Amino acid sequence: MATGQGHAARCALGVESVYETAVAVTEIIPFSSESINKIFETIEDTYLDGSPGRRQIVNNLIAISGGELSGELVYDEIAGAPIGCERLIRGALGASARDAGNGLNKYYMANELDDHYTLVFNKQVSAWETVSAKFGSLELTGTLNERVTFSAGDIIAANLKRTGDAGIVNAIAAVTSLSPTNLPQPVLMKDASFRIADQGDAIADGDKIAINGFTLTVSNSLTDSEWSTDDSVNTDQQTSLEPLRNGFREVTFSIQIPRYTSDQMFTWQNSDTPLQADLKFASGGYQFNILIPYLKITEPSAGVGGPELIKEEVSFTVLMNLGRNTYMTFQDSTAIAGEIGIECLSARTTAA
Repeated sequence: MATGQGHAARCALGVESVYETAVAVTEIIPFSSESINKIFETIEDTYLDGSPGRRQIVNNLIAISGGELSGELVYDEIAGAPIGCERLIRGALGASARDAGNGLNKYYMANELDDHYTLVFNKQVSAWETVSAKFGSLELTGTLNERVTFSAGDIIAANLKRTGDAGIVNAIAAVTSLSPTNLPQPVLMKDASFRIADQGDAIADGDKIAINGFTLTVSNSLTDSEWSTDDSVNTDQQTSLEPLRNGFREVTFSIQIPRYTSDQMFTWQNSDTPLQADLKFASGGYQFNILIPYLKITEPSAGVGGPELIKEEVSFTVLMNLGRNTYMTFQDSTAIAGEIGIECLSARTTAA
């Protein structure tokens, strides 16, 4: 009898074309934990029948929402089988394009999130196949003494099947047979450079400041699980309708500054100054660049916590650019119309 062991687990992903229709997985996600689960919305008998005892509960509708997939941010590799994080970034931001001239992939915000994915986890006892997963949020976090991590959260999906369930597409072997031959290199804070400035001119190296941590969060405000009778699109009344945007998306950014040496952040907050920033990682010929053309400070702090050095923490709201900042673009000079752009120079030769 097999026993599920975390160290032996593996996650693989496939790109779907039809909602509620799983596909064979094709690439590995370097994950560390997950919490995707299947919950049945139940119906209970509540009529009065001469007894205080509860009589019957039956499974009714399937809800798969609120799950999280977390792991380590790496530069994508493709030899043998793709392994990396660019698919997750595309899934959370919604759009991508190839910059062939600079040999990199561009990821940016789309009005709608049309992509959905088959996620399969090898848990040894069974393959767990999540059908038509969408990423309601994405968080990238880094500190100098740890690896940069990702968390794709608020995952909403149509169904979750295990080995032996009717209609499951992927077996455990579909995950274990994927064999990347190059070990992906981690994205590390020691390889980072952070710059921030007002929008009066192009950001430059003179705008660098020292940080020792950051968090970037994208919240897509997708609908939660909801159901309807079947039609030509929704063919299974028990599974959720495809999630769509259900409000304004929210993008936030924060940094940690190890030593309080300047009032610049407080001055910018007081004057309500529109800012621009970028956080760029480079290692071994690879790049991972976060571009933020328009952000404003919402809360800077430099509290005294004791006899130690005073540190700064600064929180920002990230806003749509809409042509306000014409200086910050992708490397190929195309505009960043949404809140953020991400450039990835990796082994991946087409955008995810």
